Amino acid sequence: MDFELPEGIDQIRKEIRRFGENEIEPVAKEYDRDEKYPHEVMDKANEMGLLGASIPVEYGGAGYSVLETSIICEELFAIDPGIGFCIVASSFGTEAIQEFGTEDQKEEFLEPVARGEKISGAAISEPHAGSDVSSISTRAEKDGDEYVINGNKMWISNGSIGDFFVVLCQTDPDAEGRYNGFSQIIVESDRD
Repeated sequence: MDFELPEGIDQIRKEIRRFGENEIEPVAKEYDRDEKYPHEVMDKANEMGLLGASIPVEYGGAGYSVLETSIICEELFAIDPGIGFCIVASSFGTEAIQEFGTEDQKEEFLEPVARGEKISGAAISEPHAGSDVSSISTRAEKDGDEYVINGNKMWISNGSIGDFFVVLCQTDPDAEGRYNGFSQIIVESDRD
């Protein structure tokens, strides 16, 4: 069994390591000390195609595979986990949109993340339900053409900086089966 990285992936690894050493390492302690979000580094990461790295090319992303994205993550975190996480997490929640979103939603929400214009987030965990997502109690009820969401979320990825969030809600509390009756709803951060 061969555990060597394929040549193309090894090239990505080297480029990401170089980016981390040149753009992240010199400023990482400063951002930690000042407790600031690394907007300047994010702009440079965007130029490298690292924001929304797994977003398909047709929506402006780099279309990296799971292995390539894992290598990117590994190399960024080796330099600085804080800034590495900011870069990787800038597209949290987009996986659900890629897999289940409409074409209009993909264009509206994936493309700006891939261009570095917006940051997405995921609102899943609740005070009484962290990794046990089947125990969430946040509900979304249809009201005309919209949903009204009621509940509490915590540990929201990109909660203070996100432009929109994919929110996990119960939409059919009477559904049979522990893992049924849930939906993920896109909520812009400027909504009531």
